[in-house]
Amino acid sequence: MRSAAGRSFSFWAVGLAAMGVLGCEQTGGGDGTPDAGQVSAEVQACRDGMDAKRAQLQAEGVNIANWSIEDTTEMAEITTAAPQTVETYTQYDGRYRPLSNHPGCDATNLYYDKANTQGSTPYVDGNKDGKWTSATAFGPNVATGFTDGNKANIPGYTCAAKEYTQPNEDTSKPIIILVHGNSTRPHTWEKFQLPPGSTVTSFENTQFTPDATAREQLADKLIAARYRVIAVDFRTDKVTAAIEPMANNTTENQAGNIDHGWSTPILQNLIKAVMKQNPTRKVSLVAHSLGVTVARDALRRIYVEYTKAPTSAETINPFKQLQHVILGSGANHGVSTYDAPYNLCGPNDSMRGTIVCEMGSRSNYTQTAFAKPLDGPKDLFATPCADGDYAFGKTGQCGDNVVKYFTVTMQDVQSGANYQDLYVSEAASRIDMPGCVTNKLTTLTDYDTSGYFIKGAIANHFGSMRSEAGMALVMEYLTK
Repeated sequence: MRSAAGRSFSFWAVGLAAMGVLGCEQTGGGDGTPDAGQVSAEVQACRDGMDAKRAQLQAEGVNIANWSIEDTTEMAEITTAAPQTVETYTQYDGRYRPLSNHPGCDATNLYYDKANTQGSTPYVDGNKDGKWTSATAFGPNVATGFTDGNKANIPGYTCAAKEYTQPNEDTSKPIIILVHGNSTRPHTWEKFQLPPGSTVTSFENTQFTPDATAREQLADKLIAARYRVIAVDFRTDKVTAAIEPMANNTTENQAGNIDHGWSTPILQNLIKAVMKQNPTRKVSLVAHSLGVTVARDALRRIYVEYTKAPTSAETINPFKQLQHVILGSGANHGVSTYDAPYNLCGPNDSMRGTIVCEMGSRSNYTQTAFAKPLDGPKDLFATPCADGDYAFGKTGQCGDNVVKYFTVTMQDVQSGANYQDLYVSEAASRIDMPGCVTNKLTTLTDYDTSGYFIKGAIANHFGSMRSEAGMALVMEYLTK
């Protein structure tokens, strides 16, 4: 059995991959809004790519019109009103949870809530959650000067999120929603510094000296650039022994992992609430690791709900307000923990196993039940409204709004064979829609040097969102 730190290494951590000297895979994504008589070169490139993909599918006999984008039977939303217990966890894990029966949709006892003075994780400085940023085993955070924030209070949103204080908002810019990954919380986007003299033992064969001073992170940079910024909180702290068996990581969930059934409904609620509160504003999503497929899945489910009741005041077409979808170190096509030596899909029926089943194999990917409605055939549905028109097999779905898609991950040491990122790879992270998405690679030295997440154990995986190069790419892409 591994040590406590070793066991924690193997769970899902999530983030946008780091950027430095970039190797460009595919470029595209719209720039501008198409009108009745003319579209930009970028939009035309996307439409040409879609035409080519549809022609390929037709030649292979794939019926796009019959491809369902509904939730699969395997992940159908639970209907029981009974609260989950450790004895009943298999009835809940791997399935979408309504917010009315969701232990993670809880906005109490938040470490960043300035009104929280009596909880077990009371507000100290907005970054101390009692686990990742305070506990010695994971690397206590000694950084100071955090970007100020507080509990988000958004009409219609019932779960937890942190909204950063913005004293000088530029309302011409999109509202940013940050989507963290597995086993983390909003501090993914914030400053982190290990105590002086700390050593780093990376689980990804990367050795480095931790930052001597705390670097600004994405939350700081976005606030300085005058964006309104909200970070969803999936309350990974709520995955406890009262909900799932947690004695080990092999067959149980000692790492406290979550799956799409847990996280997607929370983000759905937040996106809808932000868009409804700001009907004239654009919204952009920036997601890391698990948050990548959660962000994409939340948009799909909001859209499916809208198609069933398009005139209802309760539904919304998110693609008419969406501006950017920026995805770092995501498992769009598989994750390492599906494969040996982990083999978590099947033997582990907790959320630690169900999330891996939803992702599929990194080394030998075949489309999973979770990915089928999300990606469509050969990724045709993976970039809805990238051309301002086409989404999930239908034209005329976007209100002429062009959505810009961007992925970034660390390059493989040897393409397709040797991966520096513990969880994903070049192939796992990229979206295969030429002309409709910008897929980028960062170099092998673009990792997070802050020591965040178990003393820098997976610094490569976090590099996309926490390295200087990765953050520079995110900030640049948000201006397009």
